[in-house]
Amino acid sequence: MEILVYYFILSFCILSLASLGGMFSERTGTINIGINGMMIIGAISYLVFGYYLGQSASKWFQLILIPLSGIFGALFASLHGFASIKLKTDQTISGFAINMLAFGIAIILLYTYGGGSKNISFDVKELALSSDTSYKNILSFRLILTIVIIILAFILVRYTSWGLRLRSIGENPQAADVAGVNVISYKWQGILISGFLSGIAGAFFAQSGPTSFKGEVGGLGYLALAIMIMGQWRIPWITLSVLVFSFLRALSLTLPFIQPDTLGKYSDLLSLIPFILTLIIMIATSKRSAAPAASGISYDKSTR
Repeated sequence: MEILVYYFILSFCILSLASLGGMFSERTGTINIGINGMMIIGAISYLVFGYYLGQSASKWFQLILIPLSGIFGALFASLHGFASIKLKTDQTISGFAINMLAFGIAIILLYTYGGGSKNISFDVKELALSSDTSYKNILSFRLILTIVIIILAFILVRYTSWGLRLRSIGENPQAADVAGVNVISYKWQGILISGFLSGIAGAFFAQSGPTSFKGEVGGLGYLALAIMIMGQWRIPWITLSVLVFSFLRALSLTLPFIQPDTLGKYSDLLSLIPFILTLIIMIATSKRSAAPAASGISYDKSTR
């Protein structure tokens, strides 16, 4: 039971931040398929800086490492922003290119700092009441940070003039421009916030288990993107969807521990459960999805 709760909280933190990251980008009209790649950059940044700190580093370094991973995620997201906002390239293709580039960078860094073994040795425990999978681990820095970010994001998007401008750009950027809103600036803000949150989600993934990191985050970026769509780009619904799929992922990761003789051999198959259910739900609800009207459309000021 303790392992189930541990993986549930972990999945909730990772998927919440990654889904919110995608939401901020798409609310400004920029599709961000590259969430997965930005998570990879966040994870590898966390591990590389942790490598330099060494095994004896204090747990309090999490207060520096996690935001730093977010910053590197935002810097990497600027590549997607340059391609989609400045060059007006196809946003989907740019996102997939970002994912492949991130994987390549991660593999190079893993071989460099892991001595060719694709394994960076770093084992600084997360900042929590307990460093193991007991119930004391529930109250951790990452959970508190995630909840604060969710609440702050909801208030900013729903109740501030900044959030109103952000949403208006995703619906009708030409009208927002006429009203005096700097469309390009808000688009950049959306993509950088997306990269920052995805980078933090990647850092959470990096501290979730053994020190071996294979240069990928298990496709959680794609799952977060699907959760964002199922949540209809609205923070309350996104959070509710995250709760459901966090439980499913936690269950799929825990079952092999409960019945190692029977279910252990099917652990890879069980890990597919959240993705399969996501696909089924997306097919069933696709006709009722209401994405921002200008999502995926490159903004051209001359067309207003």
